Amino acid sequence: MNLIAVILLGLLWCPSLAEAAGPVQNIPVPQDTSSARNASDLVGEDGPKRVYAARVLLRRVRTAWRFAVREDTDILTLEARQTLSEFDTLVAPRCVRQLNVPDTRRYCARILGLLETKDALEPLRSELKTTHKRCDRKALLRAIERIETAS
Repeated sequence: MNLIAVILLGLLWCPSLAEAAGPVQNIPVPQDTSSARNASDLVGEDGPKRVYAARVLLRRVRTAWRFAVREDTDILTLEARQTLSEFDTLVAPRCVRQLNVPDTRRYCARILGLLETKDALEPLRSELKTTHKRCDRKALLRAIERIETAS
């Protein structure tokens, strides 16, 4: 009887197990890594976030492009084509606007080339006239060639 009374008294003294466990520790909240979030970071004011978003979006477009060009019509190919279609409406207009930003120019040119965005031809050509960096010029030229051959 004495042991049961001590247990009941202990339960009344600590109303919940959470309080008995101690203070709550800070658990990191998972970050939003969606394409929409990266697309909004692409046109943001923070330079490192902008470059990171451009690199992530380029990697996702490149991966989807690899699956989309296959001749199979399996589920991976269909999903990749759907992803490229979403990127064409979500990312391509933002990349066209970001062509004049030096730190994202190369990434956006590659994205636009992979997406074969016809509306980007004139901005790519005009940016090619003003750009002097060799890597950027090479990315712009490849994007222009890829879009022109797709037309």
